[in-house]
Amino acid sequence: MEFILISLLTKLSASLRLLKLIKINKLKMMKNLMLATILAALCFQVYSQDVSNLILNPSFESTSGKLKKLKQINIASEWDSPTALKADLYSMEKDLPVSAPVNNRGKEYPMDGDNYAGILAYSYNNKEPRTYIQTQLLSPMSKGVEYCVKFNVSLSDLSKYAINNLGMYFGKEPLYLEGKGDVIFQKEDEFRNVITNVENKVYNGRYNWETVCAMYTSTGKESYVTIGNFYNNKDVKVEKLGKLDGFTGTQAPSAYYYIDQVEVFLIEDITDCDCSNQMNKINTESIIYHKDLVKQDGNYTLNELVSMGTVYFDVTRSSIDKMFIEGLDKMVDLLNENSDIKIELHGHTDKMEFSAIKKDPENELLINLGINRANKIKNYLVKKGISEDRLSTFNHDASQPVSASYSELSLAKNRRVEFKIVD
Repeated sequence: MEFILISLLTKLSASLRLLKLIKINKLKMMKNLMLATILAALCFQVYSQDVSNLILNPSFESTSGKLKKLKQINIASEWDSPTALKADLYSMEKDLPVSAPVNNRGKEYPMDGDNYAGILAYSYNNKEPRTYIQTQLLSPMSKGVEYCVKFNVSLSDLSKYAINNLGMYFGKEPLYLEGKGDVIFQKEDEFRNVITNVENKVYNGRYNWETVCAMYTSTGKESYVTIGNFYNNKDVKVEKLGKLDGFTGTQAPSAYYYIDQVEVFLIEDITDCDCSNQMNKINTESIIYHKDLVKQDGNYTLNELVSMGTVYFDVTRSSIDKMFIEGLDKMVDLLNENSDIKIELHGHTDKMEFSAIKKDPENELLINLGINRANKIKNYLVKKGISEDRLSTFNHDASQPVSASYSELSLAKNRRVEFKIVD
């Protein structure tokens, strides 16, 4: 019920912002009642985006003013830059240097519509200031709620470098830097509000669009988003590239990215946020959950002792981490001391893993992951002398999460095998 209410309030707020912008646009352009009616229909067509997207003007199609030169991102309605050095806006309806697909930086067709933005995300030895794009969300975010975040990037053809760490920053207030310069975060709490792609790969694609995709847990009331590179150069992975054939001009000693189709929306179902297709390739830099349960009086029932044996796993893995070996050996002792009991082993995956399995059901790494985890535990106990007849395994995939969030810690709590005494 709480989630439904948040979703309804978000969509209501978004609709009001949309109607307000439509009204402004109509007042600017309206000459008579007939024209106003036509414009209203056109405006509703232009703004027929799903209001679940908290980004207004996500592909920079709505403009206000005349786009004639570089550094005019503010021509795109609702968008601006947080520093004195503005980002760029390109359009298929304009001439060089702000034209598309061919412009001063290379060649790329818009992913959606006629327009896209452009930012300088890196320069060799910091010779050029970076640029960023920033907008206000349609409505503030709700604390603890999970959002899907996506934006699409394409490295310009004349860039000599490609980088990782392209991200989106969420803030309660807009970022602002007086003068030209880089927005570099230093504090851990600032980086908590920056999302990068699941793999945080180097974006070196100069032929097509690549999606930056991640899930973000709101800290509460974030109202602005900024896209760019917020990391010190020493913390950025840089790849040097050769010049592409067929392009005149000199390569720029920088990494310049086109940006298009920006999305931020509430996650109602994990499959709505298809960042999980990255799971098929994760190597992974995740976490393995572990907890110690200690009663103050030190008195445990047999059922409690068995249930305390839960084993947790790394992303997409069924191997037993060494931190759980001692606990499993204690389980062996417990079963030997209580030779009349039988145990059920219940294998679970997290929702990201389960979504990846559905997208790639033939992936050998992922298939039957929940039952494989349970069987790994069973095999270990059998090798330690426990009769196979006393052990049964079950697979629940992601149907019984102990945590409903999509944070790394919550997902780690769900990748588990639980022990239960057979009644």
